[in-house]
Amino acid sequence: MTTTRIEFNSAGFREILLSDGVKNLVEETANGIRDRANGNNSRGGEGFEAQTMVGGYGGGRWIAFVHTTDRDSMIAEAEDKALSRAVK
Repeated sequence: MTTTRIEFNSAGFREILLSDGVKNLVEETANGIRDRANGNNSRGGEGFEAQTMVGGYGGGRWIAFVHTTDRDSMIAEAEDKALSRAVK
């Protein structure tokens, strides 16, 4: 029986997590959610916005979030779940 040893390469994983490819994938996903949320927004206003940045979790990685931009989009989420429905 052969034994295989796997060694975790933290620097390698960090390089992957901070790569341009991962950034693009995270950004595209957030932009898709933003677009669906804006499509669900019947309240008007500026709508929803997506932001991408490096977060500190686990030593750093690309993260993105979608948020309201004004009162109308806050109401669209609170009453119509415009953003929540976009995530599903």
